[in-house]
Amino acid sequence: MENIEIEHSSQYFYKRVLQIAIPIMLAQLFTSLLSVIDTTMVSVLGDNAIAAVGIGANFGFLIVMIMFGFLSGLGIFIAQYWGSKEIANIHKVFVITIIIGTIVSSVFFVVVHFFPEMIIGLYNNSDDVVQSAIIKNYGVKYLTIVSFSYFTMTASFVVMMLMRNVERVVFPQIVSIFVVLINTALNYLLIEGRYGFPRLEVEGAAIATVISSTIGASILILSMVFSKQEVFQVRFQSMKDITGAFVLKLAKKATPVAINEAIWGLGMSAYLMAVGYISAEAIASVQISNQIMGLFWVANAGISTACAIMIGNKLGENKLQLAKEWGMRFTKLSATAGVFFGIMLFLLSPSIAGIFQNASEVVRSNVTLLLQVFSFYVPIKFINALQIVGTLRAGGDTKAALVFEIMPLWLVGVPLAFILSIYTSLPLYFVLGIANVEEIIKLILVLTRFRSYKWVRNLTLEYEA
Repeated sequence: MENIEIEHSSQYFYKRVLQIAIPIMLAQLFTSLLSVIDTTMVSVLGDNAIAAVGIGANFGFLIVMIMFGFLSGLGIFIAQYWGSKEIANIHKVFVITIIIGTIVSSVFFVVVHFFPEMIIGLYNNSDDVVQSAIIKNYGVKYLTIVSFSYFTMTASFVVMMLMRNVERVVFPQIVSIFVVLINTALNYLLIEGRYGFPRLEVEGAAIATVISSTIGASILILSMVFSKQEVFQVRFQSMKDITGAFVLKLAKKATPVAINEAIWGLGMSAYLMAVGYISAEAIASVQISNQIMGLFWVANAGISTACAIMIGNKLGENKLQLAKEWGMRFTKLSATAGVFFGIMLFLLSPSIAGIFQNASEVVRSNVTLLLQVFSFYVPIKFINALQIVGTLRAGGDTKAALVFEIMPLWLVGVPLAFILSIYTSLPLYFVLGIANVEEIIKLILVLTRFRSYKWVRNLTLEYEA
């Protein structure tokens, strides 16, 4: 009884949130800083190089979203199996994630490595022929090399997913920070050619990504191999215990999440394709703005991940009322953080844009205005992500999350972005400001679903292996 009272207390709740969220936020912060540092370093090559690397990074973002989708969906079960201490089932889920990761990374590697011109052509829609040719040249060089990082990046995602969902959150974050530092150092040496290293420009940025991601994946894999904890002693003999019924039950929850993230990632790519009709400067401006937004997204990433893990664990322990209470607390926490970071973003926008001195005046002006517009959407985006990634997925309500994520984006946001970019001469910040109205529609949908509490379900009882 005493333990139950402690779990219901605010002190216990926020202590657990901080224990899980802070390491994740720190790792996310360093990862986001890496993106900003990459963009800043590449900016010495001009707006066209920023646009080219932005296109390459945006397409690579798709594999991140697809893997995040599958891992989030399967992580639902790992979190709940960890709550009920079903180690054998955790191992089976982990083996399935390895198989899926291998397939996804292989497909993306083939497409990007052997058909880079096609990828660049999807985004490079400017009427300026000379500018388009420069962007294509930079982009092909970058994609051909960076495609090798898809395998090691996926391996890292899979191991980190397991560690985070069994509440070992510190070590993978330390590895992430280490990888960021290596990547930054290699970028510094290879992009402009310092201390005797060759000047490789965008190819240097790609090589840095491949090397640093390989080192990170190796450290994570070796840590599992030499771990003495039972949950990390995964044996591939677990494959023989995986039945068709088990896979089907996982797929019913994980597939909607994967589709959700994949189609959402395509939507973000579609936004970049749309602004490509405006100019190369527009692509560069959106690329920089997205990297800066990643810094402000750090808090939400930590809170949402903590929400998914903590509520998933409690649902696995069949403490349904506690899960409801925590869901409401997480919602209020996310809203408060969103307002705070939205105000900060608005006030700091001019100073942030000024960091990119090597970018053109047009790009810096666009970045300032874009960030100020986005600042008004930050609280809304925080709550939407918290519900979709945290509460709804924790209880396996993935089909509803899929609908709420995709419908506003593809029926409202993306069409508006293309129509306004192609058929009007409205400024970039106005185009994206209008297109993002889809977030308001999403907010209404997710909060209505949250208050229905249909997501409060113990999947370990419904989906016994």
